[in-house]
Amino acid sequence: MRDCLRRELLYSEKRPRDILFRAIDHIVAEGAERGEPKIVSRVTREAAARARQEAEESGFVFGPWDQTSRAVVKAMLSAGVLLNGGGAPIPADITAQATPVAALRDGYVNLTEEFLLRFLIERLGDVTTRDHTALAHALFRQFDRGVPLDDLEDRVVILLAQLAGQVELTGDVYSARQPQPARGAPRPRAGTSQA
Repeated sequence: MRDCLRRELLYSEKRPRDILFRAIDHIVAEGAERGEPKIVSRVTREAAARARQEAEESGFVFGPWDQTSRAVVKAMLSAGVLLNGGGAPIPADITAQATPVAALRDGYVNLTEEFLLRFLIERLGDVTTRDHTALAHALFRQFDRGVPLDDLEDRVVILLAQLAGQVELTGDVYSARQPQPARGAPRPRAGTSQA
């Protein structure tokens, strides 16, 4: 599961991710206060620098801050939690890195971690109820023995419950639900694609 996230530059350990979330939150809030929001690429770099400094000051040893910051920001873009000046999610496309981040969507931490969980379910295709521990390790891996594994597994099932409209359980296998067409929209015919 971690390898799946790594291949897509989405993997981050929980503690560094949380430090980066705080740094990004502060950077975006400071830009909003000054009326000068920073573009995604700058937010990513500054978050890595601030997280590195916070970690050093607290004695937390971690090396790959730049790579982890890129992974966290990519997950946030994919989750639609980085907002532009109009309050809309910044699309995860070629324009994303040059777009100013005006705000973060409320609940951005949960929404980003829900995205990571949904991504694994979609990509792997064989995630079952027996995989809660593996999911907890992949998404919330920490080297802090003070954090009980039961708490991490509870976090997985809570996120799964929040994904109820997007993920379904058939037997003991999780699968992503296909988006439903808007009311009144024609349904696609078998063998055709929607462009």
